[in-house]
Order: sequence, then structure tokens, then C-alpha cells
Amino acid sequence: MSSNLKKSIAHFFKSVAKNKKLNTYALFLFISFSFWFLSMLSKTHETTLSVPVNYKNYPADLVEINSPIDFIEARVKAPGFSIVFYHFFNFKTLKLDYEIANSKPLKNGKNLFWILNSKREKVAKILGSSMEIMDLSPERLIVPFANKTKKEVPIKLFDDITLKSEYWLSSEIQLKPENITIYGDQNVLDSLTEISTELLKLDNVFENTSIKVDLIIPEGLQTKETELSVTINVEQFIEQKMTQKVKVENLKKGYTLKLFPNEISATIRLPKNKYNFLKTDFLNITVDASELDENTKRLKVQINNLPSFVKLERLYPQEVEFLLIKD
Repeated sequence: MSSNLKKSIAHFFKSVAKNKKLNTYALFLFISFSFWFLSMLSKTHETTLSVPVNYKNYPADLVEINSPIDFIEARVKAPGFSIVFYHFFNFKTLKLDYEIANSKPLKNGKNLFWILNSKREKVAKILGSSMEIMDLSPERLIVPFANKTKKEVPIKLFDDITLKSEYWLSSEIQLKPENITIYGDQNVLDSLTEISTELLKLDNVFENTSIKVDLIIPEGLQTKETELSVTINVEQFIEQKMTQKVKVENLKKGYTLKLFPNEISATIRLPKNKYNFLKTDFLNITVDASELDENTKRLKVQINNLPSFVKLERLYPQEVEFLLIKD
């Protein structure tokens, strides 16, 4: 607050303090308002109050088709004091028990319901003795249920994951569980093929990561699982360019095959902790002479028996020209 504003406020209150007539008027106005407010609170008013509802003993063999309401409405006649007190200090709820609810069979389930007039005494205890209940709404609180059936479907991870430069996945992303059992109405389950997750967004991942992500369960269906455990294993890799002489396989006896070029450049990637593997003679680059016929002009270069932890990025050239010479 600026110093000028502080001075202005201080000056105003000093002026009010010095002005006895203004003080007297303000006091009279306050007292009059207080009497009026208290008079209004002491009078009887008609109003509608919301009463929170709590459900218990959920039926294990059924599944909700629609979620039940959280509040019922009570039209009451009561003193203003009681109405104000209820709004600010009431924390009680109307407890409804599915085990003693009324039941009406449906084709593939049932309606469980309560006639609220039969709960008038319970509602009265929540509202207090000073309130007269005139009406409760709705007349019937109905919760539709379907017979519970189950279906196992795969979980699909919805992700946007990027790895830090020079890092790759050391194994497939692990999901636990991979499949999920869903309970619900048969008609809904018939069209269900998978359960998706919320978006998992990770940027520049450079270390092994375990994280949980929420599942998106369609309305009206249920499951014991609500989240998916995701494990991401990564490792740093190195890239190496290597040159290797091409070997000829399956050449008929009595022939020599000259290749142009006879050396191939291979760019590979492998985990950094496998660097010493580069010192071994592991590249086996070949051409297959059995593919030769009178129409063959080039032979395709093949790289064989590459270890599982080595990834071939580029092979150049991928084909070679040749000259077949009879010995």
C-alpha cells in the first residue's frame, strides 16, 4: 500500500472520530441493521435444502448403469437461524443401504430404489427438530443396475516418450498388467476391444524409469485395476562405422567371382558397455552366388548372424556388381 493511500485512510478515520454526529449516525445504522437481521432470522421461512446421500453395501453381482445422485432436495419450513446453521454447520449424510433397497427386475438387471417418504424420519434427524419437512424430491431415488459379466481385454499405452540423444530402449516397454478384466453390461462389453491409458508424456529419458499411469475406464464399467505400471529400461549406445571385405557363398566349383566393390561399409550401433565387442571379427558380410543367372547384373549384400544387441543402421552399397570368371 502506498504512503499516500495510507495517509488518506488515516485522515478519513480521524475525520470520522472527530465528527460525533457521523459516529452517532453510523452506530444507529448498525444497531438498526442488527435488529432487522435478527428479526429476519427469528421468522419462519420456506426454502429448499440439499441433503447429501451416502450409499453402502454395493451389490457385488451388479454394475451401475448410471451413477446415483449425490443429493436429495428437502422443501422445509424453518426459522432463519436453523437454515443458516444447517448451511454452515451440518455435516451429516443420508445413508442408503443397497441391501434393504426395493427392487424391480429388468431384462438384463434390476432397478434398486428407495421411496424417500419412507426416509422422512432419517432426513428429519439430519435437518434438526426445528425444521418441518414439507416435501422430499425425488419421490423415488432409482439406481439402475445391469447384471455383471466380465471380459478380459488388452491395455493400450497412450504415450509420447522421447529418449535423450544417444540413448535407446534396452528392452520393450513393460506394462503390468498387460491385460485387464472389465465387469459390466454384456452389450457394452461386446463392443469393447481394449482399455487405453491417460497420456504418458516423458521427455529426454536417460535412465531406467518406473511410473504409474491412470486407466480410462468407460462409464458404466468396473475393474479392480485403476492404473497401469510402466517400466522403461534404457541404455546409452555408441555408433561405429566399419569396413569389411565381402565373402562369396555358394559359388560353383570351377568359377571365380570378382566383386565391385569388394568391401562394404557398415554403420552399426551397440550398447556403450559392449564397446570391447568391436575388437572382435563379428561382421559377416556376404553375397549369395546361387542367385546368379544369365539375367543377374548385381548381387544383394547380406549381413549375417548379427548379435541381438547390435543394430545395423546403414549398409553401403547394398548391392555390388560382379564378374564371373571360369577357371
